[in-house]
Amino acid sequence: MNGTYADVSDISPNELEYYYSYAEVDLRAIRQNLKNMQAACDRKIIPVAKGNAWGQGLVPVVSSLFDKGGCDTVAVAQVIEGKKIRDAGYKDQTIMILSGVPFHAIPYVVKYNLLMEVYNIRTVEILSAEVRKAGPDKFPVQIKVDSGLHRIGVTPEDFDELIRAIEAAGNLEIVGIMTHYTEESEAKMQEQYDVFKEVVLKFKAMGYDPQYISAGCSTNIEFPKEDICTHLRAGWGYIAYADDIYDYFYGNKPSLSLRAFITNIVDLKPGDTLGYSDKVLEKETKVACISIGLCDGVYRRMVMNGGPLLIKGKYAHYLDFGMDQIMIDVTGIDCQIGDEVTLYGRDKYSDAFLGRKEVSKYSDGNCSILELYLTDRVKRVYIDD
Repeated sequence: MNGTYADVSDISPNELEYYYSYAEVDLRAIRQNLKNMQAACDRKIIPVAKGNAWGQGLVPVVSSLFDKGGCDTVAVAQVIEGKKIRDAGYKDQTIMILSGVPFHAIPYVVKYNLLMEVYNIRTVEILSAEVRKAGPDKFPVQIKVDSGLHRIGVTPEDFDELIRAIEAAGNLEIVGIMTHYTEESEAKMQEQYDVFKEVVLKFKAMGYDPQYISAGCSTNIEFPKEDICTHLRAGWGYIAYADDIYDYFYGNKPSLSLRAFITNIVDLKPGDTLGYSDKVLEKETKVACISIGLCDGVYRRMVMNGGPLLIKGKYAHYLDFGMDQIMIDVTGIDCQIGDEVTLYGRDKYSDAFLGRKEVSKYSDGNCSILELYLTDRVKRVYIDD
């Protein structure tokens, strides 16, 4: 097979320019997935777009949600993510910051009008001082309650003191209160919900009526049955990376397919060695080199464990890793130099689909890591109406 080439018409029609690999992202699927989840949830869902929108491209995904998905609020994890959304022209929508903000980044929370969590008095003092420098009479904040996850948040015992500090600041307006649950035990989730509910009822008894009362994540769409919350924050569910089968989680469909190109094919015999690991081949093997590697975000353990890929509806398997090129076993597959290989997602040439849950069995079993690792060397190609 050495020296055979695919017809150039087989190459993706998208403008890949100088990129060697690409992630095909279906924005229509993302919006529909969110609708599917919203139909099953009695609270308003706030989509979480952290981690470059779970590897799918922060600004394109958020733009789709704002412009076509009916959303007016999104959540991210860090100030840099909020800044990118503001720089894209979205000045009026609410952008929540869901993690603790280091003190040095608080001035930029004010500059970019981001809705951050407060849960200790020192943060309140620094934020208030920065608001005073910037000039607004009022600046919105959310209170994060630690209901038992023990990551960040004010404890119920310290809640009153925090409220007094916010009120004393004079220029901070509490528009939300929030918490987060464990995902491992519904009994534990219920225990944490009960703690949060008690704090919320106390908060309301103080005369507060916050716009946002939010908790949980995608796994909490139907939990609890009677909820004091107004909103649910959902991330992985609407991009559906944890796919058991093609239809998953309220009918949602995975929105991303990761692809690269075959750049060489060689026929090797038993006893030949291969790659950095000097792997000794035990049988005749057709080996293809593909245009993607660890520097692009391919997970090394998945490669070393011989995980699957798709080529023309058939499974290939990884043989050896590389920073920029990976070798795979294509024995018995009718493929050529220039053909596209699907690392996961929808096959380029057939109806075959390789789910990330299946692929993740060859790594550490966590579906989310696959897309979160993707670097900017991987071109994002978007499908929309």
